[in-house]
Amino acid sequence: MILKGELTHHGILREEAGYFIIRQSMPYPLAENNVFLTESSEGWSVIDIGVDLPRTREVWEKALQEIGISFRHINQIYITHCHPDHLGAARWLQQMAEAPVFMLEEEIRRANDFMFFTADFAESYRKAIETECRRQSFSDALVDELIRSWRDDVTPLFPRPELMVPLVGGQTIDLRGEKFEIIPTPVHADGQFLLWNEKLNHLFIADFIAANSYIHFSDWPHTRRSNLLSSLFEDIERLLSFGEPRVFPGHGESFNDLPRRLQVLRQRHLRRLDKVRQLVRSEVTVGELYPQLYELVDYVHLDRIAAGETLGYLEYLDYMGELQKSDQGDRVTFRR
Repeated sequence: MILKGELTHHGILREEAGYFIIRQSMPYPLAENNVFLTESSEGWSVIDIGVDLPRTREVWEKALQEIGISFRHINQIYITHCHPDHLGAARWLQQMAEAPVFMLEEEIRRANDFMFFTADFAESYRKAIETECRRQSFSDALVDELIRSWRDDVTPLFPRPELMVPLVGGQTIDLRGEKFEIIPTPVHADGQFLLWNEKLNHLFIADFIAANSYIHFSDWPHTRRSNLLSSLFEDIERLLSFGEPRVFPGHGESFNDLPRRLQVLRQRHLRRLDKVRQLVRSEVTVGELYPQLYELVDYVHLDRIAAGETLGYLEYLDYMGELQKSDQGDRVTFRR
């Protein structure tokens, strides 16, 4: 039971630079994520929600009480990307606030392709991912476990909102009475976006980078994109041009040292690329290689993330001319 005033007392709710930051809990390795609430010229705006659990709803209700507004003050709900800790309770909040949910158009399509099915979920989801999983030699047992986990453990935590309105890159939205640019960053999720205001020097960086943890750059097999590591390096270069903004991440405390963190992130991937170079001595598939790159536990989502990142490293080395990709349709291999 959460008592009024307790959120602020325990640091679950705090105000910073004109934004209310609410720390939500989630049943995944990162444990917590940030959601944001701020006034705009057209009422209040929300950035991300949290997973759809009773605790999330209770925190939202108590947070609004402590701030002194009602659900009907919320007129815009912005979702940076379609993952349960971001989209999660958006359907519930939309119903409470009678407000539209906004996402990048590409992310709405991806959600409909891989998450929101009107027919039998297990059958529809298998059709969506099975061919790609087999092409990359992801085992049938892991495919079966992935289907079960998404059906039973994941999709119940982010039901489809009734109304999703598409956004496009370069568009601006109002936060705090200032215009923030929508910047697509198609890593981690194909339709992820950041929010940037040069005047305020504020950047909402979503899950491009976290304050205290590493976040995967691929959401395989829920992706239509290739060579994601190259996209990541390009986005790092673009963000380095922003200088040292105040950064509000999806996970962890806000920070000012973005250039240092981006350099650390790039070096991490350069080291992993070196390891891939050492391991690829003959023809190899993603399914054969990723267990050699990562320390895995018995959790199917770590397997799919490791497979996705391994594919990203291999495709990047193919792009750079260091490896050669061979696509036989039903099987993809890489060799020197």
